[in-house]
Amino acid sequence: MTDSSIPLLWLLISFPVLLLLQRWIHTHLHGISLLLTGKAERAVIVYALVLLPGVFLHELSHWVTANLLGVRTGRFSLIPRRMKDGSLQLGYVEYYRDKSLGPIRESLIGGAPLIVGTAVIWLIANRVFNVELLGMALQSGDVTNLTFALSDFFQTDDVFLWLYLIFAVSNAMMPSRSDQRAWPAFLLLMGVTIVVVYALGWQTAVFNSLRNPIITTFGYLGIAFTMAIGVDLFFMLILGGFEYLLGRLRGVNVVYGRS
Repeated sequence: MTDSSIPLLWLLISFPVLLLLQRWIHTHLHGISLLLTGKAERAVIVYALVLLPGVFLHELSHWVTANLLGVRTGRFSLIPRRMKDGSLQLGYVEYYRDKSLGPIRESLIGGAPLIVGTAVIWLIANRVFNVELLGMALQSGDVTNLTFALSDFFQTDDVFLWLYLIFAVSNAMMPSRSDQRAWPAFLLLMGVTIVVVYALGWQTAVFNSLRNPIITTFGYLGIAFTMAIGVDLFFMLILGGFEYLLGRLRGVNVVYGRS
């Protein structure tokens, strides 16, 4: 395995793991909200409030990207609502889809929350927590170094506020079904572009020019996703314990069905 393939492998492993953790968190966060309120309507409000910073960033990313791309926007809402298919929508931004919009601009608007959310997590991880030191301690395998690194990590000013912000952002940044509407057309366009590049014999020049930026981008994504995974695992322990205690106190449990 070459050094250049490690960031890609790291990304391919961390992203699915993050998706699985987020699914568990969304499910059990909703269950805890139901235990707290006793009513499905109120549970939605509690659930949405916990993720509010992330939801705000998600919708703001849509709105800013649409305006930067010259797409006219409409209403901006952070009020949760049930959709006709039973799914929960925590917020939305209206933008006008006409023939001039195209799959590229619509895909950029739809993918903006993932891009912006990942960037925010990466900035917090590096500017606030300096995770490079923690990563070096993990790689060294030295228990003493790891202990000191973890101690410095949790001595960061307002550490739990920053961890909560990462938790809220990471669990609200994934594109919704409506955000992914233009992705098939966008992927088709990218596929056609790749075929044209190979047909013209430009693949070597294109690969050499994009290789380093792509490897760097994959590395940044891997760091951000790994940080989000670590924070999610930390909050999963808290949520799991809180749900168990709350269920014991109220004498009921939430039964989760398979979807």
